[in-house]
This record gives sequence, C-alpha cells and structure tokens, in this order.
Amino acid sequence: MRLFALCSLFISGMVMADWQLQQPSAIHFVTTKNTNVSEIHSFNDFDGKVTEKGEASLNINLASVDTRISIRDERMQKHLFEVEQFAKASISATIPADVMAQVKAGQVSRVQQAAVLNLHGSDEPLELQLLVAPAASGDVVITSLQPVLVHADDFGLTKGIRLLQDIAKLQVIAEVVPVTFSLTFSPE
Repeated sequence: MRLFALCSLFISGMVMADWQLQQPSAIHFVTTKNTNVSEIHSFNDFDGKVTEKGEASLNINLASVDTRISIRDERMQKHLFEVEQFAKASISATIPADVMAQVKAGQVSRVQQAAVLNLHGSDEPLELQLLVAPAASGDVVITSLQPVLVHADDFGLTKGIRLLQDIAKLQVIAEVVPVTFSLTFSPE
C-alpha cells in the first residue's frame, strides 16, 4: 500500500510539472553537396520545454550551427540562416493528453505528432514520427523515429544555398535536408 501511495504521489507530481530540456540532447542535420558527398552537422545551443498542458516548444539558436569547419559555420550563419535578422528557429506542438498520460504511466510510445516549424520568417507544418520513452530517472526522452525533411524553398533558403554553392565553387548543394533529434526533458 505504501508503494502505491508513493507511486501516486510521484505520478501526480509529474502531472503538475512543466518539463525543461536537459542534456544529453542533440539535433543533427545532413547536407549533401556535389551529389554524393554528405556530411553530418549539429546545433549546439537550443532550449525547450513541455508545459503541464502538453504545449511543447523547442528554440534553436541558428548561430550555434556546428559543421566542424569554422568558415563554413560563419558562411551558413551569414548567407543561409541570416542570423542577424533570423536568429532562431522554433518548433511548437501540442502533445495530446493521452500521450501525456502514457508518459506519466511510464510507457514507451510511438507517436505521430503534428508540429509547426518557424524558420527564416516562415511557418510550415510538420508531421513528426517520435519515440517517447520515460527513463528511470524521471526524465523523458523524445527521439525522432524518421528524419524530418526540411525543404529550403518552403523557408526562403534557396537563395542562400545558391550563394553558398557559388562561394564554395560547388556544382550543387541539396535543397532538402534531413534532420534528426534526441531530446531529454526533466520535470521542474
């Protein structure tokens, strides 16, 4: 009986809490140039939270792009993302109550989740395929099961890609970029 009461207190505490993004978390994307040269990159500065009502947000500092080549990072910041005008990208979603209940009950769930990506001044809907896994620590890990395909023309990024292509003297830079993530949230 005491164990049941303790579990009930723990779960009810989770219901009333907001969740903050913690480390380890990661956001990666793959670029392809000259048709067959693909490279993995990441963002190093991002934050997010999920409220007790299931309102989720993720904010990415685009100046934190990390390609492991500093001049390329600078060029992407300036010419592609135009960070002086568009410093952040954000994703927002409302997680359904039944998914929140499954998380609170300690169940691993596969979830199809509608979201909105705001990037470069444009909002576009996304359909995310996620794995939501509660950890023994009380954290929740949300991982993309499929890459999210970001199309440059949806966000007015094609001009920046063409400029980067010219600067680097490349034949082509792909205009569709797959993005993956693994995000760890802890209750406040």
